[in-house]
Order: sequence, then structure tokens, then C-alpha cells
Amino acid sequence: MLFNYFKIAWRHLYQNRLLNFIGIGGLATGLAVTLLIVLYIAHEYSYDRFHRNADRIVKVELKHTDTTTTYSIPWMSYRFGEAVKNASPEVESFARFSSGGTRSMTVQSDEGHQFYETNFAFADTGFVRMFDFPFVAGDPATALSRPATLLLTERMARKYFGSANPLGRTIEYTSRDNTKFLFEVTGVLRDPPPNSTIQFGFLAQLDAVRAIDREEYGEGFDKIKDEVGAGGRYDTYLLLRAGASAKKVAAHIPALLTTPKEGLDPNDNYYLYPLADMHLEVGLAYSKNRMALFGVLAVFVLVLALINFVNLATARSVNRAKEVSVRKVVGATRKSLIAQFYTDSSLQVVLAFCLAGLLFVLFQPFFYDILQLSFDPAFLCNAFFLMPTLLLFLICILLSGGYPALLLSGFSPIFGLKGKANPSQGTAQLRAGLTVFQFVVSVTLIIGAIVVKLQLNLFLNKDVGISRSRVVTVPLNREEGMDKHYAAIRREISQLPGVEKVTASSLVMYDHYMNSWNIKRLDQPKEVSVNTFAVDEEFIPTLQIKWLVPPRPTKGLSTSGQIVINERAARELGLNARNYQQTLDLGDGTRKEVVGIMKDFNYMSLERDIKPMAMYIGSDTTFRDYLYVKLTRNAPIEKTMAGMGHVYDRYKTEHPFEYAFLEEVYQRLYEIQGNTSRMIVALTGLAIFIACLGLFGLATFTAEQRTKEIGVRKVLGASVASIVTLLSKDFLKLVLIAIVIASPIAWWITGKWLEEFAYRVDVAWWVFILAGTLALGIALLTVSFQSVRAALTNPARSLRSE
Repeated sequence: MLFNYFKIAWRHLYQNRLLNFIGIGGLATGLAVTLLIVLYIAHEYSYDRFHRNADRIVKVELKHTDTTTTYSIPWMSYRFGEAVKNASPEVESFARFSSGGTRSMTVQSDEGHQFYETNFAFADTGFVRMFDFPFVAGDPATALSRPATLLLTERMARKYFGSANPLGRTIEYTSRDNTKFLFEVTGVLRDPPPNSTIQFGFLAQLDAVRAIDREEYGEGFDKIKDEVGAGGRYDTYLLLRAGASAKKVAAHIPALLTTPKEGLDPNDNYYLYPLADMHLEVGLAYSKNRMALFGVLAVFVLVLALINFVNLATARSVNRAKEVSVRKVVGATRKSLIAQFYTDSSLQVVLAFCLAGLLFVLFQPFFYDILQLSFDPAFLCNAFFLMPTLLLFLICILLSGGYPALLLSGFSPIFGLKGKANPSQGTAQLRAGLTVFQFVVSVTLIIGAIVVKLQLNLFLNKDVGISRSRVVTVPLNREEGMDKHYAAIRREISQLPGVEKVTASSLVMYDHYMNSWNIKRLDQPKEVSVNTFAVDEEFIPTLQIKWLVPPRPTKGLSTSGQIVINERAARELGLNARNYQQTLDLGDGTRKEVVGIMKDFNYMSLERDIKPMAMYIGSDTTFRDYLYVKLTRNAPIEKTMAGMGHVYDRYKTEHPFEYAFLEEVYQRLYEIQGNTSRMIVALTGLAIFIACLGLFGLATFTAEQRTKEIGVRKVLGASVASIVTLLSKDFLKLVLIAIVIASPIAWWITGKWLEEFAYRVDVAWWVFILAGTLALGIALLTVSFQSVRAALTNPARSLRSE
């Protein structure tokens, strides 16, 4: 019986090749896109869940809120984990991990294998036991138990030792202050998977960090080594006992802190975040919103594809009316008919999934490029991906076959045998309603894509109040003493062809990081939180920052006791052009004189409003962490940068010459929005393609059903234009209805999205006109192609069969 079902299903699939191909192709396209997004969501959700005890591992972070800002401190002191374990019976063990930071350090195994690395990390024995990073070589029981030992990942082992056995060999690490440390390789680990928040290439024994601290801090190290609290350099993880409460553990922490002020500060709260939540809740919170957005879009794309499938299946129901009637007359039950039609739809869904698999492979590089993601191919066999895929397959079979099976099995045999088995108007109205829904989604996506693109253009092209074009930033690596050569480096670079000005600052603007200080006037108790960074006297004119109240000529910008603030800070401090010359208290006995007020400019992302900001003006070398080099308009970029590199190389010790254009740093702020915009545009295009496939299929079916009518009209003198209008107008009416419905929905959705940004575009009326015109034009082209073809058919051919 089952074989017979498949035999009949295949026969009908072949007899209606064009419409079935349209239905299967549309469903395959929707499935491929949905599977890619399922892969992305499953991968994001799977972060760190591969560890056996992931549900019991927590990470400690301090959340602090000052006058205007809330921020987290993820690093604890050296003794923090041990103190919490000893005080909390709920804690089974602890682990400490310290990354090497973002600056590259020199690592070598021999003279022929010396590289600059940023993935050199440090950990204790508890880390190896708590986390499941499998060993390829070495003994996990003794790993990192001895000082000056090291674990390598497979990739680093190949990079530094090739095919040779690395165990027992030596790795040399050069710290920031140019001190060299030797480590013995005692193990090789598999490379951490992409869905791990903890990434490293080298894992050195933790005592080395303390030695590095001793070199950097000198006598100050003895004061901090025994502290318990936040602000250290160690990511601290706790393994809780089964059933233990993280809240109980957190309750023990305030009493353990060695700094009383920190323990009593009501704005300081220690949180224990589950390891599995770190990626979405703490590490990359924006990823959670992006997952939700793409998940909703994937559902809509899949629904559009299923609507196509159901629409075409119900449209073909007329052609199978006599088959159903004959089957019923000879004794077929409704249950057997439903089984037959479910077999038909299942066969088509299987074919659609096979085609979707091919499209899935073809779309992968484009998809990964848009979202800048990396996946381990082995993840495709992971339950996080396989289970949703299987569920998706079952849903497609149930939804795609349910309504057609019930509809076709319900035909009356009497009307079917008389040739009057065309379903009631309800079926036609359902098809019309589903078509309207398709284009409501499509038009909404078009409007959304336009608004997202306009908002991104605002971010990238808005005048932010400074001149960032042709500005190059170069780190001076203060730890190696490069900043001490600032005067010589500045003089030599200034003399290079193509260089207009050279200045310096303690930070790179738009690089996500700012120092925050609480400042106040001497005559008022109110504190204002300001973002600060130190600059030299040429910084403001080089970046063409405008003055609201410029410094007096007699003052200028020359001494380290001066500070300039922006308009926002002036307002919150109660300062203006008449009373700005005051001394501000920066805490810890530090006081600086306000000598000018800058006009507000955006020094962070345009997603947020301008915050209070202050610049310390100084001429000593402690501020010279980064050079800002302004190039001339027609500067030969490659030649100029090569010249700067030669100057840098004359003074460097270990680190290579690195630079970044400030314009590129600024654009990286909106990399996520740019990738999201590209993804929405791609999904919008696919949604329109799927909707048009369905429209083309329905137009083809309509033309087939009205073949006799078209022939008679042409014999009676109807023009091609009138026939095209006849066949197209009903479809275009549906698209117009969809535009009317979609416009207010899109206006509301885009308005809600834009509320997240301090600077946003106004959604003008022309956006809706443009989106509607595009949708109508695409639909007209889709329908007209088939309508013109039907109108040009020789009427003799269409009437001969009657």
C-alpha cells in the first residue's frame, strides 16, 4: 500500500512538473535560509555548553553604578577564588584564568619560529580540571602543577614545532617590560572550539603572571598580592556543588573583601553568572537581540515558502477532483485519501529538503561573511543543530500537507464526476488571503531594509564635530619605553612628505574604552561622572574640535594642570562662559583648572547621546600612548606609512609597527549594524523572490484554467493589452491591499527599533511610496510575463482541444 502511495505521488509530481518545481523550489529556498539561521542560533546558544559541568560553573563579576554609568569589572584579585571557596561550603572548587590582553607579545621556540601573539594566556591547575579542553598529549593530572610550564593548542604546536613532538621543549615569552620568561611544554590541547568564550593558543602556569606583576609593579605588588576583591587581572570561575545556590555564595563575598569601602559601597554588587549565559547575557548582549531578529525573519521566510506550497497545492485541487471522486466511488476511505495526499506532500518536502541542503552549502560562505562567523563543520552533527532540523522537517510535512489533504479528501464524488468539483469560494479567498499575507511580509521587509540602510548611512556620514579623515593612530607601547622617544619620533614623522600634523593622546577615540572619573567644583558637593583622556596641546587643533569658550591667549594649552570640558559637562557642573575658570576636584587630591569649553562632539557611538567629557592637557610623556598623525590631502598613503614605519623601527624593541586609520576605527563601531543591514537586505530579497515564485505559479495556473476564455476573447477581437490586464488586475489588487496593510505595521516596527538610538532618521513618506512601488513593480513583472505569454498564444491551439 505504501509503495502504491509513493508511485501515485511520483506520477502526479511528474505530470505537474512546472507548478511542482515552483512549489518545491520556493520551499527549498525558504528551508535553506531557515536552516542557516537555525545553525547560527543553535551555535550562539551552544556556547560553553560542551563542558560537562557547564550547569554548575559560574563566573564572578562586579557590577558598579556611579552617578551616571553602570559597568562591570570582570577581573578579580589573585586570592579572591580561594577566599570564596574557603568561606562557602557551596563551592566545590575554583579556577583562575588570565588572558594576555589585546597587545601582541613576542613568543618564540627558536630563531626560526618567532611570532607576535595575542592569545598567550595563564591559568592554574583548577582551570584544567574544571573545563573540558581535551588533551592530545601530556598528563591532565599533572598539567600546570609545576611553575614555568605550558600547554599548547594543536594549532600552536604545529606553528612552533611542526611535526616534531613539542613535549619537553621550551617556549620563550617576552613581557611588556621586555622581561623574558621560559616555559617547558608539558601538554598539547585540542584547539578551543568556536563556541567557547574562553579562547587561547598558549596556557602558561599562573605563577608567571605574578612574576610579571612583580616586574611591572615593583614594590606595589606586595600591597596588592593579598587583596580580596575586584580590579585584579584574573577571570575567576567557581564550580558549585550539585543543587547549591549561587545567591548564597554571593552573600558571603562582602564579608571577605579586604577593602572596607568596597564592601560597604551600595553600588557594588558581585554577581555569579552561569557559564552558559556568559556569551549572550554578559559577553555579547547584542547577539541575543540579533538572534531574536533573525529568528523572527527566518520564521517569516519559511511561512512564505509554505504558503506558496499550500497555495499551489490548493490551486491544483481542481485537476484531482475526478481522481478523488473515482476513488471514493470504488470504496476509498477519507483516511486513505489523507494518507495519499500526505504522501504526496511528504515526497515533495523530502525533495525540497534535498535541494535545500544543496542551497545551504552554496549560501554558507555568503552567510558567514555577512555575520562574520566561524563554525566548526563538526557542529552540523551536534544535537543543538540536528534536533531543530528534524523538528523543522516534521513541521513542514504537517503544515504543507495538512490543509491540501483535508481539502482534497473532502470533495463530493457527485460533483467531482460532473466536473463541478471546483471548491467553494472559500478556497479561492484563502489563496487570496495567503497571497496578501506574503506581500504584507515582503513590503514590511522592504520598508525595514530601507530604514535600516538610512540609519546606517546616518551613523557613517553624520558630522560628529571632529575631523577624523586622514588621521592615523599609532600605539607607542609605553611599557617598552617608546613614549619616552615621543619628541624625537614626532619631529622625524613631522618631516615626512605627506604628514601635516602630529599629536598624541592616552587613548584611541571610538575604540570602546574611556577612563571615567567623578569630578566636582570646589564650591559644590555635586559629583559629575565624565569620560576622560589625556592629550597634548596640539590634539584639539589637529582634530579640528571647535570651541564654545576658547582658552584665553595668555593661558593657551601648555601646562599639565589644565583641563578642558565639553558643553554637556559644563551644563552638569553649572559652568558657562562667565564662570568657567574654576578649579575642579578630580579626587585623590588631584585638582585641575578649567581653561576652556569645547563644543559637544560625538566621541563614542551615535547610538548613545553625548556624555560629559574632559581632556587633560599635558606635555609630559605619561600621556603619549598613541600618536595621532594627520596626513595631507594628496599624501601617498603607502609611501607615507612606510616612512612612519622606518621611523618607528629605529626606536622599537620588540613589537612591530602597527597603525589604524581613525575613520576605520569609527566605522567599526557600526560593524554589527552594517552586517545586520546586509542580512536584512538579503532576507528581504529572498522573501520577495519566494513571494514572486508563488505569484508566478498562481498566474501560470490561472492562465491554464482560462485557456478557453482567452482563446474566445482573442477570436472576438480582444487585444493583447486587454488580456494581460484581465489576467493581472486581480493579482495587483492583492498587492495593493498588502501595501496598505504593511505600511502602518512597518511604521510601528521601525519606530520601535529607532527608539534605541540617540541619533535617528525620520521615516519619511517617500519610504513607503518607494517600498510600495518596488513591490508593485516586481509583482507586475512577475504576473505580466505569464500573462503576455498566454495572451500571445494562438487561439486556434487553445480552442482545438474543446
